[in-house]
Amino acid sequence: MERELKLELLQDDVDRLIDLPLLSSCCVEPPHDDKLLSTYFDTDDLSFRRHRASLRVRQAGEHYVQTLKTGGTQHGALYEREEFESAIPGGTPDLDALREKVPEGTALGMLLRENDLAERLKPIFVTDVRRTVMLLRLPQGDEVELALDRGVIQADDATEPIRELEMEIQAGEPAHLSALALQLLDATPLRLSRVSKGDRGYALIADQANEVVRAAPLKLAQADSAEAVFQCIAQNCLAQISGNERGVVNGTHPESVHQMRVGLRRLRSALGIFEPLIACPSSLQLEVKWIADELGPARDWEVLANTTLRDAFDGTPEDLRADAVLAAAKAVAAEARQRADQAVNSARYTRLILTLSQWLGSADWRHGLDEARRTALTEPVREFALTTLRKRQRRLLKRGRGMAKIDEQWRHRARIAAKKLRYATEFFESLLPANKVSRYRRQLSRLQDDLGWRNDMAVAEGLSLRLGAERQQLAIGCGYARGYIARCVSADRESLRRLWKRFKAASLPV
Repeated sequence: MERELKLELLQDDVDRLIDLPLLSSCCVEPPHDDKLLSTYFDTDDLSFRRHRASLRVRQAGEHYVQTLKTGGTQHGALYEREEFESAIPGGTPDLDALREKVPEGTALGMLLRENDLAERLKPIFVTDVRRTVMLLRLPQGDEVELALDRGVIQADDATEPIRELEMEIQAGEPAHLSALALQLLDATPLRLSRVSKGDRGYALIADQANEVVRAAPLKLAQADSAEAVFQCIAQNCLAQISGNERGVVNGTHPESVHQMRVGLRRLRSALGIFEPLIACPSSLQLEVKWIADELGPARDWEVLANTTLRDAFDGTPEDLRADAVLAAAKAVAAEARQRADQAVNSARYTRLILTLSQWLGSADWRHGLDEARRTALTEPVREFALTTLRKRQRRLLKRGRGMAKIDEQWRHRARIAAKKLRYATEFFESLLPANKVSRYRRQLSRLQDDLGWRNDMAVAEGLSLRLGAERQQLAIGCGYARGYIARCVSADRESLRRLWKRFKAASLPV
């Protein structure tokens, strides 16, 4: 299993970086340079890419090494993925050697065993890199290989420069990579690298949209400690956040912003759930809130422009200037999206993710705990989970009394309570009886979705009012849109009443 942290250098500071006392004091032997020419192979229909894998043959001097890498997972700044490597005699892949390493029953194993695969393989792009390698031994005893790469990716006539720093843990704790990266960030401008060289090469030959990453199901065990469950949940949230960074930065899909925000909300909810046992530094919580707030306007304006206004103006007369209102909303949404892009691409965000990764991996919260909390962290999580669910359900039932009749302020409080209960239920679902949790979660999700839709409508109403006030020529169309929103919300009242009634009848699945 390869475990590495990848950063991009924002300036050509490789020589200065190598000479930093921080690195030179940890260096086991003098740095050395390698000339690496890597050729990536695939079929015409990109079979390996469709399996989220890459196959390359790397030449260093007279030596050839082939490597098959899986897509793996990203948790914050850290990549974890499987790789299968072997020395080969020349520059053509040796599929027999790979078949010995990759299990036959896996999707990749089946691909490698296709009879005509060797005939279909061809070179698709190359990377030409000068690599400076440093072997480090950190003060904690960890062994790290640090590689500074400068070069180019080339696919036919298309090229892209490479200026990267990779740190791979050879022995020790992965969290210490994040701590080292934070120290480097103090010395030179860096940002997170969200793609491998293989990903970047494929992007040159195929127009591929970035994947929208939703939360992966959690699988917890009854005997898991509260601390282990917290780390599992937090890493799950971080994977969702990190997985959508590329979509936010590249601006390929509005849903990327939404799912990144969902990941941040889930993380903040998890921090709230475990706060009695694990205290997250307030400075870190403020930074999580900062990036969530930076993404908010992009999501809100995109919902208004691409959903609410489109529905509101369907079939309306021309004198409303619907096209002009839509164009104005889309222009504001584009500006907000650019600000979200800049925030996620910033050194501040890089520092946040590195700090989160280091905090989660090192379990710094243990320092200064009293004996009672230390003991509670090591106990099986089930009772803590049930107590949390009961507490959050009571809060929702209290705030939601007379749901269809309460004012918007109280309904907003009920929405927050429903969202927190839903996240807690999803976190702990695998600890609950499967035959009970399905119906409960379905009723809760429907209620929370409706309350979330109402909140979107309230936000859209405010944005429409603002747009009309700032651009008087659009005031009539924006006013029409607010009337449409009011009609939709009014028509939903009976539906909300039924959803609330059904949720109250669904027992907590404990």
